[in-house]
Amino acid sequence: MSIDITRLYFGKAAAESEAPANPERFLRTYLDRWNLSEEIEEHEKFLILGPKGSGKSAAAYYIKYDWERRFGKESVFFQLVDFDELNRTQSPLPSIDKKLVSDEVSTLTDAAWKLFIGIRLLDSLISDNSCSLSRDPQVAKFIADLRAAGLASDDYPQVLRRVRERKGGVKVPVAYLDATSRETDLVSPGQLGDAIINLISRAETSNRHLLAVDGLDKAIGENDAYWRTLAALIRVGEKISRKLLTAGNRNVYLMVMCRSDVFRRVDFADAPKIAADSGINMEWGAELQDFRNVLLWDYLARKAEVETEQLFDLLPAFVEVANGQRRISTARYILDFTRYTPRDMTELFKSIKSRANTYRPLTGEQVRAGADNFAQNHLLHEIKSESFGLLPPDATKRLEQVLAALPSRIFDKASLEQAMGEAKISDIISLGDFGEYLFLQGAIGNYRADSGYVQFYHRRNTAAFDRRGPWILHTGLTYALNIPFAEQPPR
Repeated sequence: MSIDITRLYFGKAAAESEAPANPERFLRTYLDRWNLSEEIEEHEKFLILGPKGSGKSAAAYYIKYDWERRFGKESVFFQLVDFDELNRTQSPLPSIDKKLVSDEVSTLTDAAWKLFIGIRLLDSLISDNSCSLSRDPQVAKFIADLRAAGLASDDYPQVLRRVRERKGGVKVPVAYLDATSRETDLVSPGQLGDAIINLISRAETSNRHLLAVDGLDKAIGENDAYWRTLAALIRVGEKISRKLLTAGNRNVYLMVMCRSDVFRRVDFADAPKIAADSGINMEWGAELQDFRNVLLWDYLARKAEVETEQLFDLLPAFVEVANGQRRISTARYILDFTRYTPRDMTELFKSIKSRANTYRPLTGEQVRAGADNFAQNHLLHEIKSESFGLLPPDATKRLEQVLAALPSRIFDKASLEQAMGEAKISDIISLGDFGEYLFLQGAIGNYRADSGYVQFYHRRNTAAFDRRGPWILHTGLTYALNIPFAEQPPR
C-alpha cells in the first residue's frame, strides 16, 4: 500500500511543545539510541550533552513518560527547571557578576547550587504522601525556615546572594545530619546543601522523583562569572548523582541538559572526566558513514511511524542540480542540508512535505523546493541564534553579512579575512576564533579536493579544524545566501 507523505507526522522543533501535547505518541515514536532509561535509572549518567536540536530536552521528557508507562503516572514526580523560562521573571544567570562569583568563594557557589537543587528535590519528596519525609514535622519546619531565610528561592542568583550574606547558622533536624556533624543542629549556609542532599539520599518512598535542569543552551553571556556558575552546576550535579548512587537511592534522580559548545566553555579540571564518566553525548552522524545508514533516518521513520525503507521509498532516487547536469542521491542531498541533528531533519521534512501533492510521488523538484525553504527560514536563523553569547555581539549581528560576502562556496583564508574586514568585525574577533566557531557549529568544513566527501554536523570539539584553510560552506547556507558554487578554491 502506498504511503501519502502529506499525512505523515515528523515531530516538532521543540520537545517542550511536542511531548506534553501528545505524550503517548511522543513515547511511542521516540528513538532511544542511548538506552537512556537504564543509564539514568542506575545513576550511571546525569549530564546530557549535544548541539542545539540534538534532542537533549526530549531525553528528559522521554524518561518521564517511560517511567509513567512502567510504574504508573501517579508514581512519577517530575520537575523541569528551564532557566530560559525562569529568566523571564527572575534574575538571568548571565546577570551574575564577579562580585558574586570568584575563585575565593567558589565553595559558596557550589553550596548555593546544592541548595537550589536540593530544595526542589525536597519539595518534590514532601509532596509525595508515601515518602517518609512528608510525615515528618521537623522537615516541614526546616523548609519553612529556609524559605524565611531566602535560601529556597526559585531565583538562583538570589540564593547565591543569601548564601554569601548570611552570617549565622540555620537549624537542621539533628536526626538528618551526618554523624560527624551532630555536635550541633546549627549549620552554616555553606553546609546546608550537604545536609539537604544527605536528607534526600535517605528518603524512603516507592515512587520516583526526577529533576531536569534545562535552558542552559539559551542563557548564555560574555561573562566569566556566568561560566564559573555553570562549572559549579556541573560539579554539584556530579556530586549529587554520585551521592545518590553510593546511597543506593533508586527514587531520586537529577538530569542536567547542556549544549556541547556551551560545555566547551565551562572550564574546570574535572570537566572532561565528568563528561566521559557521567555524560551522554547526543551525536547522530559520523564521517565516511553511508548516507542511508545514518541513524537520523531511523529517528524520522520512528516519528512518522513507518519503516525506514518505506521512508526511502517515498523519495525520488536522485535530485538534479547544476541545471540538470548533475544527479545526487536524494538521501545524500537531504542530509547535506542538515547538520545531522533531529531538529534539522524534522524541520526539513516538514518543509518538503508542504511542497508535496496528495497521493502523488514526490519529485526531485519538490525536494529541492523544500530544502531551499528550510535553508532560508530555519538553518540560517538557527546558526545566527546559536551564536548569541558565544560570539561578541557585533560579530553575531554581522554573521550573515560575513557569510554572504564570501566569493564562492569553497573559499580560502584571504577571502574570509576580507569578508570580516568589510563587515568591520576583524578588530573584535580573530579570524582563527571566528572560523573555529563556524566549524564547531557545522557552518563550514575543511575542504580537501581529494577527500571525496564533506559532511556537516556539529563537532564536539575543534581539534580537527584546519586554521590554514581552505574551507567549504555548508550546502544549506550556500543556497540560503545565494553563494556561487566552485570546484576549486578562489585564487
